[in-house]
Amino acid sequence: MKQMTPAASRSDLTRRWLLGYCERGAGVRSAVVLLGSEQGLNETVHWPDSPTANAPLMSAARAAIKRGSAIALIPPVGTSDGPGRILSLPLAGDHGMFGAVAVAVQAEPADSDEALLHNLKGAAAPLVGMLQASSAPQQQADSAGLLHLQAQLLGPQPLEQAASALASALVSTLDFERVTLGLIRRHELSVVALSHSAEFAPHQGLIRTLAGAMQEAIDQDVSIVYPPPPEMPPRIVQAHAELAAQGQNSVLSIPLINAGETIGALCFERRAAIATGTVHAIEQLACMLAPLIDLKQRAEQPWHVRAGSALRDGWGGRSQRARRLGWLAGLGAALLLAVAPLTHRIGAPARLEGAVQRVLAAPADGYLHAVHARPGDEVKVGHLLVELAQQDLLLLARKWEAELTQHENSAAAALARADRAQYALAQARAGEADAQLQLARAELERSQITAPIDGIVIKGDLSQSLGAPVKRGEVLLTLAPREAFRLMVEVDEREIGDVVLGQRGQLALAALPGERLAFSVSRVIPMATSRDGRNFFEVEASFDNPPAGLRPGLQGIAKIEAGTRPLGWIVTHRIGEWLEMTLWSWGA
Repeated sequence: MKQMTPAASRSDLTRRWLLGYCERGAGVRSAVVLLGSEQGLNETVHWPDSPTANAPLMSAARAAIKRGSAIALIPPVGTSDGPGRILSLPLAGDHGMFGAVAVAVQAEPADSDEALLHNLKGAAAPLVGMLQASSAPQQQADSAGLLHLQAQLLGPQPLEQAASALASALVSTLDFERVTLGLIRRHELSVVALSHSAEFAPHQGLIRTLAGAMQEAIDQDVSIVYPPPPEMPPRIVQAHAELAAQGQNSVLSIPLINAGETIGALCFERRAAIATGTVHAIEQLACMLAPLIDLKQRAEQPWHVRAGSALRDGWGGRSQRARRLGWLAGLGAALLLAVAPLTHRIGAPARLEGAVQRVLAAPADGYLHAVHARPGDEVKVGHLLVELAQQDLLLLARKWEAELTQHENSAAAALARADRAQYALAQARAGEADAQLQLARAELERSQITAPIDGIVIKGDLSQSLGAPVKRGEVLLTLAPREAFRLMVEVDEREIGDVVLGQRGQLALAALPGERLAFSVSRVIPMATSRDGRNFFEVEASFDNPPAGLRPGLQGIAKIEAGTRPLGWIVTHRIGEWLEMTLWSWGA
């Protein structure tokens, strides 16, 4: 970024302060202020104007800058007026280090170093304030320029347009005549943008020369300045010399590195020489721009390219060895689990039923009169459950009682008259009436339906049907024993081949999810059932020790142990079977 306050203005401020301080300060024999100029070189202001005589002060000032703290020492040669001391103080402000001041003073033996440094620090405070004030506009300009450069990469325009805008902005911001951006694509450097040039031919001679100069810096993994300054170590600059010979005198190439990976390079050209301080400033700028350029480039890549890059980064990143060991360990664990034998368990829906079910049906045609039990009620043998209406049966019984009495009286009268024929006829009719009476009384007794066993009512809620007509043989209630159950497991037709008698298993009921009930397979019903769009076989099982509180109708999930299989087979056999059936259906 361009410097808004020139270094000369800081020199004038420092010279005026130094002149006033030395004239007012008692015992000051000589003084030096060392400043950092725009080009990063050391600039000095002397009093009196004799650089050779102030060599010890220069050394003390540099030592203070290096240590970042004040220094007090005895000079190698004392002042002409008596014993002296050299005091050096770094000039630091809110924006960093501005330099250091070093003075040679005539001091008495009683004067402490702390007191002398305290006086120098108080006298240097106005100078630090002036230097800080002069650098504030430059700091604001640098921040604004950096935000402007970053904005070129954060916009919605494509990478080529954003890169061209960035190169043009760098030209105007850093005072260069041409800036080129090159990016590595498919392991080869390509020129992406040229300042103030919307279009250019990739195979043009100048473009090839620019790419060669940037590749030269990337290959050596270092910034290259041409012509090389004296302090720069020997480097290969053949491509830079070729580029400089085509028009511009000075060339600077800086690799762009993000997350340890070189993504491209920037090439700067101008006629004026490139100072070392400028190189350092542009290197810092390149470090801030590289992540944004890389992000912009990755965002425009196809999804499969981004996925491949992610895999390569995961396999060969900085912790390459640790990552590969982790991958290999995971692969080994997966292979071990795939071949490790585990118990193959067949899971299927299951339901509880009573071991025996007793159906209570209507003994005759009639009407419901009373209901004394509902589903879920526990009953004992002889407990009255249902009553049918008895009015018709009572009338029928009275009728046959009257006829029986009449025929008995007729038989007695015929016997008194010695009418043997009439007596036999009356006796026959009396027997018929007696049989009908016994039948009516039996039907009266059967109209009160009682429990034939101890158990639980599992079906038949008749409480809402009082007075309704019933037919002979119509099912009214269903009972099941209270402690005897059987488990019906609905095994899928694809798994029924692995189920045999005697296999063990466990049941988890929806009502008791925390308990596992052990059972054994007692029967496989060899008939398929279709329900809810699936085919299954019913497998009957019995409990080893059923807990108290079980009820017919409870449902859950049963798992039958069907031997041991490799884990890989357990996980993939369903998919393999589906593939086989699919290929078979396609005629393969």
